[in-house]
Amino acid sequence: MTFSAQIDGLTTALRHTRSRLLAPLDLSQQQLPRDHEIFVDDVLQYVMDEWGQDLREQGHVLEEDLSWRRAGNHYPRYVLRMAGGSLVQLHFTGEYPASLYLTISKGFRDGQQFSDARQVRLDLPISMDPNVMLLSLVNAMKDLSV
Repeated sequence: MTFSAQIDGLTTALRHTRSRLLAPLDLSQQQLPRDHEIFVDDVLQYVMDEWGQDLREQGHVLEEDLSWRRAGNHYPRYVLRMAGGSLVQLHFTGEYPASLYLTISKGFRDGQQFSDARQVRLDLPISMDPNVMLLSLVNAMKDLSV
């Protein structure tokens, strides 16, 4: 499966996730917590769990790489096993609360290896509203050129 086809599959599932979870904005949730774990648990992992559910319906498996969550890595890393056996790695990086990036890269059999030749990086906002995260992911994926 080509990297472009992998990105298309991710985008299709993400659009379904966003349409399924679309809810009114909760303006009381605009203040960011001081502890990055609250943001990761309440927003980022929630969005990824929901996206993973839609990916499973397409025959893909999204798993969090728990070995990535060491000191200094505030954000999670995921491995996506595409239907057909291809691997895609999704790395969330950045410095909380200043920045959040999602790097999607072609994966290899060795879980610690990825291709910097076949990757895209998305700049994402940090917000306690999952709808903001979903909208920014959908728009960023829509605008990708690989």
